Amino acid sequence: MKKIINNIIEILMLLINIVFVYYLIKLNIIPTLYLIIIIGIIVIINVISWILLSKGKIALIFGYILLAINLIISCVGIYYTSVTESFFSSLEEVNEEQLYYVVVKKDSEYNKLKDLNNKKMAIFENQSNNYKKVLNEVKDSIKVKDKKYTNVNTIVKDLLDGNVDSLLINSNNKVLLDENVKSFKDNTKVIAKLSIKLSKQEDKKEGSEKKSEEVTDNGSFNVLISGIDTYGSINRVSRSDVNIVVTVNPNTHKILLTSIQRDMYVQLHGTTGTKDKLTHAGIYGINMSRQTIEDFLDIDIPYYVRVNFDSVIKLVDTIGGVDIYNDVAFSGYSRYFEQGNIHLNGEQALEYARERKKMPNGDWTRGEHQKVIITAIINKIANSKELLTNYGDILNNSKDLIQTNIPTDVIKKFVKDQIDSMSPWNITSTFVGGAGSDYRETYSMPGMNLYITYPDENSVKNVSKQIKDLLNE
Repeated sequence: MKKIINNIIEILMLLINIVFVYYLIKLNIIPTLYLIIIIGIIVIINVISWILLSKGKIALIFGYILLAINLIISCVGIYYTSVTESFFSSLEEVNEEQLYYVVVKKDSEYNKLKDLNNKKMAIFENQSNNYKKVLNEVKDSIKVKDKKYTNVNTIVKDLLDGNVDSLLINSNNKVLLDENVKSFKDNTKVIAKLSIKLSKQEDKKEGSEKKSEEVTDNGSFNVLISGIDTYGSINRVSRSDVNIVVTVNPNTHKILLTSIQRDMYVQLHGTTGTKDKLTHAGIYGINMSRQTIEDFLDIDIPYYVRVNFDSVIKLVDTIGGVDIYNDVAFSGYSRYFEQGNIHLNGEQALEYARERKKMPNGDWTRGEHQKVIITAIINKIANSKELLTNYGDILNNSKDLIQTNIPTDVIKKFVKDQIDSMSPWNITSTFVGGAGSDYRETYSMPGMNLYITYPDENSVKNVSKQIKDLLNE
């Protein structure tokens, strides 16, 4: 009877081992040699257990101990592999949404959307097809006489003077008006909010798909890290505060971080005429940011990773904070950031990466600090043994923090190669320099002069060359 029970236990253990190996193979991040070794060890453990269970009492005890160890390892392995696979499955392209407001004068009689039936509604004429989409949604509810404008100052004047009854405006442009036109902020109110899915920004660069595939096949690639200035849902588009091109060469184990100031005056992809601040590209979606930087630096960026404020806070807290060297002391709203080696939690890391007004070189210093935080996160994840115990929590907590278009098989290959080589990464950084600043009209806010930074054309060329050289090493 005991022999039958032992045989049943062994068969059940073997089935658990088979499930574990199946998950390992399906995950496809373990190098072949390591996979063979793991399978070999499992086979040896099962054979020894089988032999010990058929012997005397002492051998039987050792057999049960070996089975218990085998069970624990296999169950832990199944948990880790399933959590990892679940994380990879959660990574997906951004399904972007834009929030629009219907704005009226604060002292008007309008309090709901239906109050504007047969009234005049102002919209920007030069904005994307998303305005047409949300306007159609408005017209499904009420009849409005839409009036198109090409100058934001004229819109504000006409709204406050009563020449139009309402303004349909996206949330990002409303923030800009609130920040720059005090009379607008003080004398208007929002009576309706509408959210729509953004139209996909097609990549119209000739041969762009082919080039992206060649970069991937070559083993080296560029990724845009876009950090948007919002909390909450990462689906909602907003201004891109962080614009960093990460150039990765797995062959040489080198990474180059290239930061571009948010106020850089650039031509938005697919537009002509008036240029815009790079940060405004995020208003039109992640692909607008990616393609605009492609045009600006004359490089291919097939991939993006998008995060927001909550992403930084939760990720840094999940990995137990980050350790950095702070080059300049300053007082923040949450703490004093002393010069030297300091430890930061999530909120502090976000504050450190965002502060620019107290920095000696403003937005340039902020860009450098953003790269410091990114480097600290990479080093913590890659080198900290403590993270092994929090591995499941890290992946579970990261599911809703990051959105990317990097294919799962590309990520898995990258992880597999890293496990295989276990080589450290050499991380360097650079930036696109500025050539002075000014107040200029922008594509997104026509008629209003906003602070911008002119790019240094020599710096643009040098940075482009650095990126291309690393890709081809």
